[in-house]
Amino acid sequence: MSPEIRSIIVAVITALTSSGVLSFVQFLINRKDKKKNNELVSSKMLLGLGHYQIMVLTDKCIRRGAITLREKQTLEYLYRPYREMGGNGDCEIGYNACAQLRIISPEEAADIDEKNSERG
Repeated sequence: MSPEIRSIIVAVITALTSSGVLSFVQFLINRKDKKKNNELVSSKMLLGLGHYQIMVLTDKCIRRGAITLREKQTLEYLYRPYREMGGNGDCEIGYNACAQLRIISPEEAADIDEKNSERG
């Protein structure tokens, strides 16, 4: 094979290979960036849902003036990962207030909640 033909073949193979490799590398980078962005959005959504659930539970218990043991355990279960994810101080205020509440039975909580709903 002549040197000119060999040079042309090498140039063509190099051009095809490099553009193919670069395209593949670019595809992998884009895929990784998209995955990272989706993970960030998912984390923010989980943080928002945790915030909402904690606020609803703490508001309910503070309004009642007492907390059931199950509610206290649930609050603890929600609050710890929320705090570790960098949640703001809104939930901390409610969490600390609920930690000071007296523990009552679920039946007593239901009675108080019913009376509170009748008052409006």
